[in-house]
Amino acid sequence: MSKIIKIYCEGKKGGHDYDILEKVIDGLKVEIKPIGSKLGAKRAIEVYESVVKSDFKLFFRDRDFDNPIPDTVSLTLVKGVYYSHRITIENYLFAPTVFYSFIREKNLTQQYPILDETHAKDVFIKAAKDIKAYQATRHAMGKMRKPTDFGTTWTGGSGNLPDQFDQDYCKQKALEKILKSKGVAENWNEDSFDRERKFFLDKFDDTFFENLGFLVWFQGKDFASALKIHLPEFPIKEYYKFAKKLFDYKQFTDLLELRKILEEA
Repeated sequence: MSKIIKIYCEGKKGGHDYDILEKVIDGLKVEIKPIGSKLGAKRAIEVYESVVKSDFKLFFRDRDFDNPIPDTVSLTLVKGVYYSHRITIENYLFAPTVFYSFIREKNLTQQYPILDETHAKDVFIKAAKDIKAYQATRHAMGKMRKPTDFGTTWTGGSGNLPDQFDQDYCKQKALEKILKSKGVAENWNEDSFDRERKFFLDKFDDTFFENLGFLVWFQGKDFASALKIHLPEFPIKEYYKFAKKLFDYKQFTDLLELRKILEEA
């Protein structure tokens, strides 16, 4: 009898997590079990396992702002959970080559005059630079939100961009949310918040943008929304479908690691 091997993930069947993992496990006898939200994931997995126990299982999820991004590209294992290297699953679907191919194949060049892959990269960089201060602020909030989880944004959720992108505005709105929270650690104050935010602002320099570092560090839904400012009414859902069809997990070291773990299970 073959082993029962399962990989649990966020979302649902047909979601980005599920579809990308389908590519990773191609040819393996592995079952993908989506469990919805990461909140309550441990309990959800326990329920599934009580019905059909796995010989081997793991929970794979995107990093979000819950764990620092290491300098070396790799999975991060924390308390039995495997975190992707890129901050969200959407980040794996953005690449200038794929973006340009989509525009060309869908005959969108008249509406969005992106002439080649280099031009697509330029648009990516412009959109990412717009949200630099906001992303630095979100990362700083992510480091501060223990013991109290006050979130990493004041906009109502990822993909909802702030009304303004400048540093002072982002700092003001973040501090308003932090200071309303109870149980913030004593060592967190405006000065320490400024230090954390400066660390990320300094990290997000011109070289960072030229090397497309934002495709690792910037929240994927936020980046998609920033892109749509430069490309109004861009069909992002159709782009995601297109990108998932072309997706090659072998381009990503962390996903290769995940594949190897499952092969050896």
